[in-house]
Amino acid sequence: MAQPEPIRPLFILADNLSQMGKSIVEFTQVDYNKELGSALISAKNDAEAISVFLSEFKDSPETLRSYSKEIERLLLWCIHVAKVNISSLRRDHLLEYQSFLKHPTPKKLWCAPSARRQNKDGSINENWRPFVKGLGNSSINKALTILDSFFNYLVQSNYLIGNPLAVDRRRKKRNKSKNKIIDRYLELDEINAVLQSLSEHLINDDKQKFQVIRARYIVLLLFYTGLRIAEAANNRMGNFLQRENNWFLRVTGKGKKVREIPVPDDLLNALGEFRFNIGLPSSVPKFREKTPLIPMQNLKQPISTRRIDQILRWAFDLGSAQFEPDEPRKASKLRAASAHWLRHSYVTYLLESGAPLKVAQENAGHSDVGTTMHYRHVAQTDRHAATRNLSLSAKNKKPAEY
Repeated sequence: MAQPEPIRPLFILADNLSQMGKSIVEFTQVDYNKELGSALISAKNDAEAISVFLSEFKDSPETLRSYSKEIERLLLWCIHVAKVNISSLRRDHLLEYQSFLKHPTPKKLWCAPSARRQNKDGSINENWRPFVKGLGNSSINKALTILDSFFNYLVQSNYLIGNPLAVDRRRKKRNKSKNKIIDRYLELDEINAVLQSLSEHLINDDKQKFQVIRARYIVLLLFYTGLRIAEAANNRMGNFLQRENNWFLRVTGKGKKVREIPVPDDLLNALGEFRFNIGLPSSVPKFREKTPLIPMQNLKQPISTRRIDQILRWAFDLGSAQFEPDEPRKASKLRAASAHWLRHSYVTYLLESGAPLKVAQENAGHSDVGTTMHYRHVAQTDRHAATRNLSLSAKNKKPAEY
């Protein structure tokens, strides 16, 4: 029995765009969806069309990485499963692909623990796989949103006639819930448990002093600013600005939008403590200082978004031990948490502290105030207190007030 063809990476990030065409199989099918002779981009085939699309994001490395990953997964599925090219994908193909994202099969060919694409000698890492495991619903929705943008681009540039995801996209817009409530955030005792665990770890393991000090700083930085991890990775200490004795952090965020986040005193103190502990000469940054906002140990290079997420997952795992065995729910919650939960925590407690909705929207960089309004769980505490005495027991019944 013939062995299935191994799944190999296509290398379609910005620095490999020119090589991509050599890696993609062009199937001998009628490209039923291709708009012949009127394309607005210089692309003779799907590989070149993908290259042009991805090159639009060369100046946005995190977006480029996300888009490349999802397009590569679709291409690998086209090559190894559907045996069609991009120009021949139909609506039913995308429905099949959506199911595949949830359960990539055969699992041993498609899924494996995270590994680098290439070995140190430049050869392909045979242990690399496109997936660690099947995707959850939110990850699938994100993948389809990216692919929807990709197909829309090809349609608008007259490379394709139609978007095979368009029907699904319209249906989602009609049914999109307006009643979403954010629940992936950390409560204050959970964040304090993480900080306490890091302090204890520092005492017990002096060899990891820099890593632990930096992890503590990252937790405080993201909680007190609500930064996305890409924003934290791509900005510098010199982005801290002082104006009339008030401090702000100026960041370039999603969609290249610039915003200034007011810096609370507690964060300014945490920043000063971090800078002192890593050997920087002043407690506050100098004007236009080049030190990365979250530096490597050499203090000259920033760490990656992936590394930030790894550090925080490690810190959250340490913190989970504070709740074992008495509060297993909180322990399991911390083990499930990711960096983005601190951003949700920021908006949650900013609103709970009495900040107006507009302030929270601007600080978080939400383009739509409707996104900020998803944090309606902030109002649940008062409603719970008002409902707490509801009981079948007569002794808890209070006389009506008129």
